[in-house]
Amino acid sequence: MNFNYDVPANEEKVVAGLLFQGKKPVVALIEGNLATVEKRSSQIGLMPGSLRPPGHVLESFAGRKPLKLTAERIAEFKGFVEEGMKLAGEPGAAIALIEDGKIVYEGGLGVKEIGKPEKVDTNTLFMAASNTKGMTTLLLAMLADQKKLRWDQSVKELFPAFRLADEEVTKQVQVRHLVCACTGMPRQDYDWLFEFEGHTAKSSMDMLGGMKPTSKFGEVFQYSNLMVSAAGYAAAHLTSPGKELGAAYDAAMEKNVFQPLGMKSTTISMSQAMAGNYAKPHGESFAGSKMISGSCCLSQSR
Repeated sequence: MNFNYDVPANEEKVVAGLLFQGKKPVVALIEGNLATVEKRSSQIGLMPGSLRPPGHVLESFAGRKPLKLTAERIAEFKGFVEEGMKLAGEPGAAIALIEDGKIVYEGGLGVKEIGKPEKVDTNTLFMAASNTKGMTTLLLAMLADQKKLRWDQSVKELFPAFRLADEEVTKQVQVRHLVCACTGMPRQDYDWLFEFEGHTAKSSMDMLGGMKPTSKFGEVFQYSNLMVSAAGYAAAHLTSPGKELGAAYDAAMEKNVFQPLGMKSTTISMSQAMAGNYAKPHGESFAGSKMISGSCCLSQSR
């Protein structure tokens, strides 16, 4: 269980606790300056995952032959997912199982929206969220294979509109740095997370232009949505230099990623996704009960 403690805003610090229950409960406490905790979040995240009970040995699957997905095993797996949904308070999920390159099962569990009877099915769209980072990186890789860009190429050369608040750092950033979370750029995306309706590709780039690194290149892992956004827009500018960045990115993903992979239902259009068969996103209220968030960023089929 996680516990976040309220502290005065002017202290600018984080106080949190983790409780691992068992025969001998373990409590982990974290207290630190807000900026430091944000900067070192990846290292902090590794700590609770590194705790092991006495005598625990990590299981290895090396050299083991996988079992065939029989009807009984598929039913057992579905039961496992359903149990996990109950524990996590998730209203619905969709799963697909692939064996020897073929889909052997696909279907939905639960409902698309809390309080309503519509069931999740095989074709229900869900938000892809940060899976778009992998898709954007794939788009860059495809363009690199086509010799249209180089991983070690200056982003400024490829995409002249790219800039950070620090001119010298801007010059150092190469294409590969946009997706490595290693440039020292901090996470600074809450403006568009909470007020996304007014944001565009240009406003995201403008926001990035006001940011400075908080660490040196390669010093720490720092998650940055805006840097990966810049990667997508750089690719978009390269493939459709005359188009608005957002529209160009949509077109580049559709042509280079979605169509070749047979992702016929996938869309980056929020209005298109929400006009059809989609799962409503949910989140916890301040009281801890489930509530409908009423927003949807990007929907994706299986």
